[in-house]
Amino acid sequence: MTHSFSTNENTITIGTQHALDPLTMVKIRVNNAGKASALIQHQWRHPNSLYTVYLGLIVSGEVVTKSIDMSAKAGLALALKP
Repeated sequence: MTHSFSTNENTITIGTQHALDPLTMVKIRVNNAGKASALIQHQWRHPNSLYTVYLGLIVSGEVVTKSIDMSAKAGLALALKP
């Protein structure tokens, strides 16, 4: 729950995450303003590496269900984790 003092509005957000397998995660959240977002995160690990280095790919999207005029957002991220 968040409160904005400038607009005097409260926002309630509910979310969940689920591991599809040890290297893949799905996250979803929805708030009372009609904003829904989801992402899927997958990590790769090089099997013959001396060091454990993960390469992560994240694909996300967000849409405001109460406003058709607003366009949906999409994102793509690539991350290295030592």
